Amino acid sequence: MTPRPQFDAAYIEAELQELGATLHAEVTAFLIGGGAMAFRGLKDTTKDIDLVVTTEDEFDRLLAALGDQGYEEVSELDETYQQLGARLCLENDDGCRIDVFNRQVANKLIFSDGMQERSEEYLTSSELTVQLTALEDIFLFKTVAKRPDDIDDMNTLIQTGLDFEAIGREITAQVTLLDGKRFTTHIRESLDKLDEQYEVQTPLEDTVDEYYAQYMDELEVRLVLDEDNPMSVDSIAEERGLDRSHVGEQLAQLETYGHVRRTDSGYVDTGKRDAFDE
Repeated sequence: MTPRPQFDAAYIEAELQELGATLHAEVTAFLIGGGAMAFRGLKDTTKDIDLVVTTEDEFDRLLAALGDQGYEEVSELDETYQQLGARLCLENDDGCRIDVFNRQVANKLIFSDGMQERSEEYLTSSELTVQLTALEDIFLFKTVAKRPDDIDDMNTLIQTGLDFEAIGREITAQVTLLDGKRFTTHIRESLDKLDEQYEVQTPLEDTVDEYYAQYMDELEVRLVLDEDNPMSVDSIAEERGLDRSHVGEQLAQLETYGHVRRTDSGYVDTGKRDAFDE
């Protein structure tokens, strides 16, 4: 397979300037991934320009302008791109791809209010304002994206002196936004790989491990439930060999996220999954 072309910061900036001149109404887009790292001098080149918008109107405006700019939708994507989960992937004649996300990135994390506030303005071109996503949030996205170069990029980002307390607070915010803690299992896996490949550990381990343990405790209770046959707290505790108060605590958490429902006869599973897509 022929390697895809790489693009430097100057090329990306020129494309964004032209995009701004093509737009017919205002759009604020947040640049994440390799493009944001290239603008900060942390990568020489990148294959893609990853842009996040936060409203459907802005998504539609961006799509129309990219079409006017000569970008065409890529209909056949490899497995890595399918896992990325962009709302739309477009490519120009040079082979430069722009991945456009609306609010949720890579079918995984939500681009939260905190992420928007931590971003910084990079350029304004006519109707387009481009915000650079904070390095802390780029790091967090890379822990769940699980693409071939993400562990290398995580190691590069750590060398910049990340604010891990801010990342920890964002993980807590994502638990609420995603209605669950399953995403922390993927963060844990990426942190383990970072340690294996670079012998680098971070202050995130304790926070992630706490949420991971909570997720596994909740899962242990949820796995005995179904959507049709209510079970009491006592029957769940007996089947799992768990303390009744422990079961009650897990059910309360699951009910908060809408994963279980209490009936007159006991608890049933709602069938709901959190917003993090494997």
